[in-house]
Amino acid sequence: MKDVIIVGGGVAGLGAALTLGSSEGKTLGAIETLVIDNGKSDLKKAELYNVPLLKKGSNGVEVLEQMKKDALEFKSVSYQEGCVKSIEGKEGGFVVKTENESYESKYVILASGAHSFDILINGEKVPTLEHDLLPKPQKVKLAYKNRQELVDGVWVAGLLAGVTTMYATALGSGVEAACSLMSKIGGKTTIIHDFPGSRE
Repeated sequence: MKDVIIVGGGVAGLGAALTLGSSEGKTLGAIETLVIDNGKSDLKKAELYNVPLLKKGSNGVEVLEQMKKDALEFKSVSYQEGCVKSIEGKEGGFVVKTENESYESKYVILASGAHSFDILINGEKVPTLEHDLLPKPQKVKLAYKNRQELVDGVWVAGLLAGVTTMYATALGSGVEAACSLMSKIGGKTTIIHDFPGSRE
């Protein structure tokens, strides 16, 4: 069983994975994380000119590949291609099903974008809202409670959480979902900070 399954390997999903992976060697220890991605991130169509610390004109495909590489450098993070169809169970014991496989985890982060949301949770369709911060019509978001937790043990991140359609906001939303999840695991506000020499 994994600790966390992240549904979606775009900006928010990989940002969450990188944040969770960084817990290795820290107070919480390794958080075993699996990213399941269908390969359809909108970032693959983008060039980036307004993201702090990224070179202007960065290619979206290359940025995603670098984010994936960085996340997978943590031994606790793994990646699997697939399209998630359903999630069953409750906090501490979820079964996440794709077309061909089933995976178990204690927690889930949903970062599958705003095009639609068709994943059944415990056999039921999750109500969606119109995403009002996207310039295109018929995009969706999910209503969550405190710190992006949709239901106990399931977080929502990125555009699916309703943030503005920008790389930096999607990334921040994924990181916040991961920090919220780590805080639940740790029983108090938990943030991973490093300083020179802290990983030696």
